[in-house]
Amino acid sequence: LNLPTKCDELRELISEEYYAWMAQYLVMKRASIELNFHVLYSNFLDVLKVPELNKLVLQETFRNIRVLLRSDKGIANFSDRSLLKNLGHWLGMLTLGRNKPIFHNDLDLKSLLVEAYSKGQQELLYVVPFVAKVLESCAKSRVFKPPNPWTIAIMNVLAELHQEPDLKLNLKFEIEVLCKNLLLDVAELHPKVYLKDPENLKHLEHQLSPPKAKTEVQISTPVPPSQTPTQPPPAHNDEVAPRITNSTPTLA
Repeated sequence: LNLPTKCDELRELISEEYYAWMAQYLVMKRASIELNFHVLYSNFLDVLKVPELNKLVLQETFRNIRVLLRSDKGIANFSDRSLLKNLGHWLGMLTLGRNKPIFHNDLDLKSLLVEAYSKGQQELLYVVPFVAKVLESCAKSRVFKPPNPWTIAIMNVLAELHQEPDLKLNLKFEIEVLCKNLLLDVAELHPKVYLKDPENLKHLEHQLSPPKAKTEVQISTPVPPSQTPTQPPPAHNDEVAPRITNSTPTLA
């Protein structure tokens, strides 16, 4: 593989002003959709040896993950789930796989599981595979492989979730595969009552889409121009009902 040669050429062609564009391109157009090439892209950054670019790539990875976590969790939104899962694997390689921590301010995996559990199965379909892919890189880490306390704490939360009788089978399978990769037995973990502890919800910082308001925005019937506010409304109901449109935000 001529990776060193290509990196030398690229280092001469790309100036610092293009690092932000390059980081965005690598994360959005490559890493998020090309899971099989994550090792190549990671090696590319290692050989390129541009610390500022590495920093921007990590920032862009976190930014895209936040956008996807806050996206619409539609039942048929398989694309976002796949992107999030791929970025979880990519994030794990950039951080845990290189013995670097994921800071609480950037992403709190335990709180993310608590929030998803409190919101229901649809959110868990996004979050559990994502967290599993992030932690997968712990197997190759000298620092974060079990019995690292940080890793085991998250695994215990996943084990607690695994005990839920109504949890979808594919999510149970994700947890079991992760345990196998980390050389753990899900039955030998020691889950506590963490997901159902109301204290954990009190100070929870929302990382998923914010909760919807219980009452919809009220749309009042406009007053006809010829009618003043002090006049009684017309007796007939021939007015055209106001149109209500539901716009769904799209991910750029």
